[in-house]
Amino acid sequence: MCTSCDTTFKIFSVEIDTKEPVNTNMELYKEIAHRLFQNKVISNINIGNNRAYNVDGRQLFGFELHLGNKNNPLTVTLANVENALNGILDNFEDYYEMKIKLN
Repeated sequence: MCTSCDTTFKIFSVEIDTKEPVNTNMELYKEIAHRLFQNKVISNINIGNNRAYNVDGRQLFGFELHLGNKNNPLTVTLANVENALNGILDNFEDYYEMKIKLN
């Protein structure tokens, strides 16, 4: 958890199985932000620590979501984030499974 601009941010790690190495994807980041704002989970978002790596023959794309809600911090939960992002990979070819965990 970190604090900035009177907002407390919770940090979530995201890991996505991909067909090819991916270091960044602005369209995915825009869709993540859109869904989280639309579902009123957050009022602030930062995305960072992008990385592509291989584990046990699986190509993975990872990054961190720093999420906060100045108006209602209690909405920033793992369950709410997972619910808002459910099915998001359906629109992204060659992206398969997404795992999200609270740091």
